Amino acid sequence: MFKKLFLILLLSVASFAYDFGAVPKVSVADIPLGKPTMIQFGKTECVWCEHMAPYFKDIKAEYPKTPIYYVNTDLDVVGMIKYNVIVLPLSVFLDADGKEVGRVEGYLMPDKIMALLETYEVLVK
Repeated sequence: MFKKLFLILLLSVASFAYDFGAVPKVSVADIPLGKPTMIQFGKTECVWCEHMAPYFKDIKAEYPKTPIYYVNTDLDVVGMIKYNVIVLPLSVFLDADGKEVGRVEGYLMPDKIMALLETYEVLVK
């Protein structure tokens, strides 16, 4: 009986995976350089990361050429170490050469995300 309940619970949790829409879920090593980019770090079962997912989905739907990438730190420990990820969620902004030019730790509202995308010249209209 316990095994059946556990399986049902596990399948239920899996069905609530974050929906980032067209935002690619990648490892840091797979992120192309050559233009300003935003990397959103999160992890499995991070309530704040999950809550921000629809914001990124909507931004990517409206501005599909904007380079935003999602990195799950549970799956990319090397990327987590490379960017010294301590607090989640974490937004990292890179210039065209891949140099970090900004970072914001913690939860962001959609208007703040848009302002940061414009400030770091990531937003492609």
